[in-house]
Amino acid sequence: MRKALCLISLVLACFSAVAQLSKWEFGVLLGGSNYVGDINSSFNSNKKNAQWNQFESSFDFYNTNFLGGIFARYNINSRWTINAGLNFTRIEGEDAHFNNPRNLNFHSNLNELNLMCEFNFFSYQTGSRLHRITPYLFAGIAGFYFNPKAIVNNPITLEQEEVELRPLNTEGQGMEGYPKAYSRYGFAIPFGLGMKFSLGKYVCIGLQWGFRKTFTDYLDDISTKYVDHETLVNWGGELSAEAADRTHELSGMEGYYHPHNTARGNSNTKDWYNFFGITISTKLSLGSKKCL
Repeated sequence: MRKALCLISLVLACFSAVAQLSKWEFGVLLGGSNYVGDINSSFNSNKKNAQWNQFESSFDFYNTNFLGGIFARYNINSRWTINAGLNFTRIEGEDAHFNNPRNLNFHSNLNELNLMCEFNFFSYQTGSRLHRITPYLFAGIAGFYFNPKAIVNNPITLEQEEVELRPLNTEGQGMEGYPKAYSRYGFAIPFGLGMKFSLGKYVCIGLQWGFRKTFTDYLDDISTKYVDHETLVNWGGELSAEAADRTHELSGMEGYYHPHNTARGNSNTKDWYNFFGITISTKLSLGSKKCL
């Protein structure tokens, strides 16, 4: 009798596991990304609501780069879904795009790991003939890695070189009275909207646009104020000073360096980045159960 009960329990557990597996989908995200930060059209303006002015740059897709990702989606029911994903992209910005004589620029690879909850406005099930389409909202948490770089004129070799900006401490990080160097790891709050379409029995096609609110102001290595040029040369070296203040590279501005404590960025706002694209996922096929 005891053996029979153990066998029945094992069979029920297997059926339960199979049923849970049928709720999983696995897929890819393909699209683009863009950065929103201190390199934007409103930096030199005197407008109020600076954070909103910066946020408007979300809709300027001049610096869009390719985005690729993978994800796993667990469908709790027809309305609620848990989604975990890993995304890879590149973000960048350049003052020249906005005719800003600050003349700074950056680029960085960005890798993101996220966990999000999706809410379907309509009942939806991949493979269903009755519930084939729905708009949805999503929100969650994310961790990411970034490493801002720039092409600068090396004053020592007199050649252009790609350099990592964080080790150069371009805003005096580490000096007495200044904060320590920022971390290359950060947290973000992803949120956005999308649309899902059931295509056939096992495939879901979707459209997605999401914003990432970060808690760092250094995606672009720009945040606070200029450090006196000679002070930065003596403390961080000529390459650090060169990467920190590049207005003098412009025609007619030769030999110009910003006075100490002149605004280099806006530390009152944090940086953002955005993802948008197409999702393609497939659910696990277990048996011949029909979806209505």
